[in-house]
Amino acid sequence: MEKLISSPNTNFGKLNKKIANFGFLVAIAATLVFTSCESEDSNASSAGLKLNGQTALAPNQGQTLSLTNVDAGTVHRDNNDVYTVNNYFVSQGIYSGSGNHIPNGTYYFSFYNNDNVKGATSTTPPSADWDVSFSGTGNADIRVEGSVSIKYVNEPFSTVKSYAASYAWDTKGVTPPSVPFGHNRSLYLPPASAPAGHVLTSADYLAAASGHTIKGWWNYYFPKHIVEGTTDLTILIQDAFGDVYALHMISVYQNGAPYEPGDNTANPPADYSWLKFEYKKL
Repeated sequence: MEKLISSPNTNFGKLNKKIANFGFLVAIAATLVFTSCESEDSNASSAGLKLNGQTALAPNQGQTLSLTNVDAGTVHRDNNDVYTVNNYFVSQGIYSGSGNHIPNGTYYFSFYNNDNVKGATSTTPPSADWDVSFSGTGNADIRVEGSVSIKYVNEPFSTVKSYAASYAWDTKGVTPPSVPFGHNRSLYLPPASAPAGHVLTSADYLAAASGHTIKGWWNYYFPKHIVEGTTDLTILIQDAFGDVYALHMISVYQNGAPYEPGDNTANPPADYSWLKFEYKKL
């Protein structure tokens, strides 16, 4: 009887020890899992820079990433750390509404985040984290956030991007005559006597055309109602942190061209506002 009584007590003690050991192992395992999760969360967070809680897009050289809170759009970083935004399109449907032919919204972009920033509403800017907005005709007019400044350099982007930030901003940069910064001049060519099919000359793509004062980055070609980007003007943006970016606006049309194969070129182009631009931190 004593053996029968003592055996269960001995076994019970062993069972308690096993349970204690098991609990210890479970605790270790839980700690490892928790630590692993924390590490994964840390890695996930460090994959993109953060500014006021918003995760930045950080493409590697040669990589293309999709913009966020947009209908369409990508950002590509080349091997020289030039970023190109392509087919950037935001409709009011991002905020409300549905169906076809939703009006375009105002676009807000952050150079620090390399990304679109969603407005508070379709008509209200984000509370923070943006540098420039695109609105107006073809979303081609540029405004800046209150703590951001804008200038321009009457030079191609390829030249400006090699300057140091302070030199470009302090020495080369010229404050634009007005904001929004966009519409440069209207081209009423060809004259009434000109033959049909008149083609713009290379001078018409320059912001600093003879006798003209620069007012923006695009010219409006009246006969076909085309927004044409200039080739000799680079915009400078100084953000709230004092960082300077060189910005070259390229096009407001889908795939970077007013017309695509199959379009009727007798009609005004219709595929806008699919912005294309390039930029680099100086």
